Amino acid sequence: MRPIHVMLAFLVAAVWGFNFIAAKWAVQDFPPLFANGLRFLLVFAVLFPFLRVVPGKMTQLVKVALALGVVHFGLLFMAMSLAGGVGSISIASQLNVPFSTILAIVILKETVGWKRVFGISISFGGVLFLGFDPVIFAYWDAVALIVCAAFVYAVSAVMMRQLKDVPATTMQAWVALSGLLGSFAISAAIESNQIVALGDAGLRAWASVAYAGLISTVIGHGGANYLFRKYEISMVTPYFLVMPFFSVIGGVLILDEVVGWEMVVGGGMTIFGVLIVTLRNNQRALQQKVGPRKVGRESG
Repeated sequence: MRPIHVMLAFLVAAVWGFNFIAAKWAVQDFPPLFANGLRFLLVFAVLFPFLRVVPGKMTQLVKVALALGVVHFGLLFMAMSLAGGVGSISIASQLNVPFSTILAIVILKETVGWKRVFGISISFGGVLFLGFDPVIFAYWDAVALIVCAAFVYAVSAVMMRQLKDVPATTMQAWVALSGLLGSFAISAAIESNQIVALGDAGLRAWASVAYAGLISTVIGHGGANYLFRKYEISMVTPYFLVMPFFSVIGGVLILDEVVGWEMVVGGGMTIFGVLIVTLRNNQRALQQKVGPRKVGRESG
């Protein structure tokens, strides 16, 4: 990759990493599902022109949009409302990669070798190791919710394989529409004080919603899509694995979060395991694209 594009990849990772801090600030003034609805309201305002009916794909498209917009991001905002810090949440969110691989084995009948099995095991072991940190253990329910969010994202990723011909902007527009309608509806049923929150929310909360809705989408997803159009996925995705480091650094510098040795070890194990799975998944995808003679036998 050209140096300018490497810088863009790190910028995308930074934007997504600091997005956890934005979510944390947003849920301090807004109920979590209501905050998610506000976030997608802004996204939809930008992507509305790209909303299209895709013949023959709408059932699958709506399922993916609901899973991502309502369930995945809803769980993320709920996790942030319970968490005492952002570092461990960001690290645990990376489990979507091993979850996707596990689902590919179960649903798509893919085969894996010992390297990916090892990567999956060590990534989950790293998240469990985070629980040894007494600070993180105090909000283990938040970690559990983000693990569920990662699983939902993995399910959505498998479902999206049937939507490869749907433009990314159209997909994001439907996710935004589903996210705002579904989140507001569920928020009205189970949350309270939404109107009061609108009037009492501070500038930081509104800026955080704007960041999550606009910066994360325009720079984050837009930059990622740009890179994926220019380079193989195998060249781009490893750079995104530094995202949790930006969350951890931001948590320390901005939120005064304390990083214990348990987070360092557990986070390192998780990211290392996810890196193994990512590289092996990318190699397998390249093998299927160009043929086994050019890539070599799949052994992981």
